[in-house]
Amino acid sequence: MWLIFQGKTQYPKHYKDLVKENQLFNKYYQGLGLIPEGEWDEFLKMLNTPLPVTFRINGNRSQAKEMLEVIQGHYLKNLEQVEVDGEVIKPPQQIEWYPDNVAWYMEVSRQSMRKSEMYSKFHKFLVSETESGNISRQEAVSMIPPLLLDVQPHHKVLDMCAAPGSKTAQLIELLHSDENQEVPDGFIIANDADNKRCYMMVHQIKRLQTPCCMIINHDASILPKLRSNTDEQHLQFYQFDRILADVPCSGDGTLRKNPDLWKRWNPTHACSLHGLQKKILKRGVELLAVGGRLVYSTCSFHPVEDEAIVANMLRKAEGCLELIDVRSQLPKLKSIPGITTWKVMSKEGTWYDKFDDLPQLLTNQIRHSMFPPTPEEAEVMQLEKCVRILPHHQNTGGFFIAVFQKTKTLPWMKNYSDSSSTGENVVKTKIIEHETIVQTETVEGGTITKTETVEDETTVKTESDSVEKNNDEDDKKRKPDGSESNRPQKKPRLQGYKEDPFLFTKNDDPFWTSIKSFYKLPESFACDQGMYRSAEGCKRSLYFVSAGIKNIVECNRDRLKFINMGVKLFSRAPSPLVPQCDFRVAQECLSCLHNNFTGRHVDINKDDAFIILTQENPLIETLTPDTKKYLNELSKNSSLFTA
Repeated sequence: MWLIFQGKTQYPKHYKDLVKENQLFNKYYQGLGLIPEGEWDEFLKMLNTPLPVTFRINGNRSQAKEMLEVIQGHYLKNLEQVEVDGEVIKPPQQIEWYPDNVAWYMEVSRQSMRKSEMYSKFHKFLVSETESGNISRQEAVSMIPPLLLDVQPHHKVLDMCAAPGSKTAQLIELLHSDENQEVPDGFIIANDADNKRCYMMVHQIKRLQTPCCMIINHDASILPKLRSNTDEQHLQFYQFDRILADVPCSGDGTLRKNPDLWKRWNPTHACSLHGLQKKILKRGVELLAVGGRLVYSTCSFHPVEDEAIVANMLRKAEGCLELIDVRSQLPKLKSIPGITTWKVMSKEGTWYDKFDDLPQLLTNQIRHSMFPPTPEEAEVMQLEKCVRILPHHQNTGGFFIAVFQKTKTLPWMKNYSDSSSTGENVVKTKIIEHETIVQTETVEGGTITKTETVEDETTVKTESDSVEKNNDEDDKKRKPDGSESNRPQKKPRLQGYKEDPFLFTKNDDPFWTSIKSFYKLPESFACDQGMYRSAEGCKRSLYFVSAGIKNIVECNRDRLKFINMGVKLFSRAPSPLVPQCDFRVAQECLSCLHNNFTGRHVDINKDDAFIILTQENPLIETLTPDTKKYLNELSKNSSLFTA
């Protein structure tokens, strides 16, 4: 595309023309001593090269093994000696630190991939398998946090900032790691504050075909507690076993794939997100069960977004949280420990060692919590247990990870826990924050400004969920004279699309009789976990969710904005040729529920499988005699083939 401006033709600026250099960036990170001695030039050189293409094989171990055999047997052999424009291209390599050898990377440009017939075929294969859910395109460092969470099939998992969903997809794989368990006991709640990104995530999650995942749309810093029952007198709430807080950040660890950041980078970009990151982490540890694990991560090198957030949380927790050293979980992953001391730099490049050194104009931009802990605090916090990933160590992006374990109830939650059993609705807790107070006195000849740092006692009201907000006396609007106002309260405005309702079927719904009879579903099949979206008219599609997901919906309808959940189970397809049943089986549910369809199961050999998969409308007459005989005896409708 050409641009016409003031009579001159301007060509769009290509990434190659971008200046990948920033003097403040060099000054800041060299001054911090963040990069090991003697590695700065190598670090900068790597930041100026594009990221390799990385992908990961999805599924349980047996499925991943089969896909790995296909890749190694049909493609990698043909990619070992590929030349493009006289240059030999390295074949795809395994990411050595990822378990089971299912993660790979390729150092090949798009231009070279198009020019090479072999790489072009491999690229088409990757795209096709990505759409099918067998492969995920994901940056290497992005694969690390889910692995360090150590998710088990029975865990209740929360992904606080989940979009675009690559880490959530990885968590789903870990939740389904037990091949003998069709539907795990645990579940995953994937949340994001951006409504549009939530719908992007739906496409990502649907590829994995799980009934154990729910997507919701909320601000992670004020994510509501999830009720686990509906008894107003004895309310109980979910506490999560595993929480991932991959928070929004300035993203200078992504300079290799976002080179336009070079021009815009300055030391205070990280400061603008510091407050939000603190709130998200605080809310995360509040929702974490005692004994549970939380992973805090950013794609930033900046300590204001990394160790400063971790130190602030550990300080507030007063020993109820501890950092875990997780390096032994991925022994081949190269990393450096977290730092325990750092300085803060202004936008102009001025260094500040402590908050008291700041000029008054900067105190609203640079906060007390952005500075390092005291040596005594640092010794207790053990910030060196944090993990920093540098790009030049293993040809990746930059990343920061801290893994928390909750050992006791948080200090500001103890009073709440004690009072909730006595029926109190509001508990007041004092949280000490450092703030700067500016006092201005007018005197003869001008004004005098006095500045002092004080500890401001902020009273935080924690609302008990034993009574609905709109019934709470403290929340009712009153007239100036103290009497109650008759004006109806405004309902909160919901952002984004208005979703259709999520409604559940019952075991005695009439349509289940024909479905169970036709497909010979077992009596134990949980028909009450079936879900539909249309409140009126016939049910066009039936979905299936796990028991845990169903309970969350039923107990929190008025508290959460649901976006998507479950897998499609049946689609209505009435036909006079099949009067026995109006529903056909949906392909999505077969990965986790195929053993339930005993009445329409057909075992076939490889020859039959080849015909069915390669022909658009295969004829029964073309199949082997045994298969043909069995199918002719079946009534028309969906059948499940197993090779």
